[in-house]
Amino acid sequence: MARVSLIVLRAPGISWPSERLAACRAGLEEQGYSVEVLAVDDPSSAPSPDVDEPWCRSIVAGSPGLAEAAIDGLRTARGHFLVLLDLGMAYAPEDVFAVVSRLASGEAELVVASRPRRLTGALARRALGTTDPASGLVGLTRAGAIEADDSFAPVGSRFTLELLARVAGRRADVPVAPVKASPMHPTPLADLRQLKRLADDRFGNASRLIQFCVVGASGMIVDLTFYALLQALLARTSLAGMEAPLVGGPLYLAVAAVLAIATALTWNFSLNRRLTFNDARRGSIGRQYLRYVLSNLLGIGVSLTLRLLLPNTIGFFRRHRLAAAVVGIVAATGISFSMARWFVFGQKSSPAEGQPAPIRQRRCAGFRSQPHSRRGSRPLEASAASAGRERD
Repeated sequence: MARVSLIVLRAPGISWPSERLAACRAGLEEQGYSVEVLAVDDPSSAPSPDVDEPWCRSIVAGSPGLAEAAIDGLRTARGHFLVLLDLGMAYAPEDVFAVVSRLASGEAELVVASRPRRLTGALARRALGTTDPASGLVGLTRAGAIEADDSFAPVGSRFTLELLARVAGRRADVPVAPVKASPMHPTPLADLRQLKRLADDRFGNASRLIQFCVVGASGMIVDLTFYALLQALLARTSLAGMEAPLVGGPLYLAVAAVLAIATALTWNFSLNRRLTFNDARRGSIGRQYLRYVLSNLLGIGVSLTLRLLLPNTIGFFRRHRLAAAVVGIVAATGISFSMARWFVFGQKSSPAEGQPAPIRQRRCAGFRSQPHSRRGSRPLEASAASAGRERD
C-alpha cells in the first residue's frame, strides 16, 4: 500500500482547518492510500495552538520561513508521495487528490497545483516548468526529494520556488480553481536572500557579475558625490594653486580624486562582502579588505589615470570632469570583478554545516548529487529506509 505524507505548513496566526484536513485524509484512505499527516509550524512569531488530532504529528521548524518548514517536513515525513500544503491558502481536498493522482500515475516527479495564470504563467513555465511558482500545494516523489536533499538551502516564504529550483525530473501542473490566501507575514529580506541564492546557484558568475555591477553603480554614486563635494571644498584651499606631480593639473583635483576613490572602495568592499560574495564572509575581514585593496590597485590606477589625464588632453572632459571619472570607473569594472571573484572572495574555507551543493554544478552532473562528508546518512534517505521497513 502506497503511503502519502500530507505535510501541512502553518504560519503563525493561521487557524487549524480540522474539517478540511480530515476530509483530505479520509478521501485519500478511500482511494487505498496509507496517510500520514504532519503539521509543521513556522516559529517566526508567537507559536500556534497545539494540534489536538490523534491522526496528526506536529513539529516546529528549526528556522523561520515556510521554505524551512517545508524542508523540515520533507526530512521528517516517511511517505512514498510527499505533498506540501500551505494552510494559509484554502485549497480544496479535491486539489490534494488531483496532485496525488498525478504523482501516482508516474507522469512526473514534481506536481504543482496551478491557479489560473496568463502572461506571467507562460513566462514562468518557460523558466521553471510550471505556470504557478507561488503555488501553496506541491507534491513530489520521495526519490525526487532524496535526489535534491543535499542541495536544499531553504530561506524565506517561497517554498515552491525552492523545490522548483532544486528538484530534478519531470514537472506537471494540475489546474485548480483560484484559491483565497490568508494575510501573510511579510518576509521581504528573506525572500530576497532566497532569490539571490537561487540565482547564484543557477547562473553562477553571471548572477554575481550583475550584483557586482549594481554595487559598483552605487559605489559610482558615492564616488562622484564625494568627488564633487571635495572639489568644491578643496578648491578654496592652498591646494588649488599647486600642481599635481606626474599627471599635472591642479593638486586639489588629485587629492579629491584619491579621497573619493578610497571612500567608494570601502563602500564597494562592504556591500560586496555582505551581498555579492556573502558566502565568503567566514574569512577575516581585515585580510579580505587588504586583498581587496591590493587587487583593485590596477583598477584604481586605470580609473585615476583616466579621470586626470582625459581633462588635460580632451576639451570635452576638461569641461566635464565627472564624465572623465565615469570613463575611468567603467574601464576598471572588469578588472575589479575578476580580482574580487577569484582573489579576494574566492578563497573559501571548508563547507560550513548545512551549506548546500551548488545546483548549477549538480545540473552539469545530471543532477547526480555526491554524498557529503558533513553527514553520513541524509535525513530523507533515513526516513525512506524507515518507510520501507514499515511497508514490509
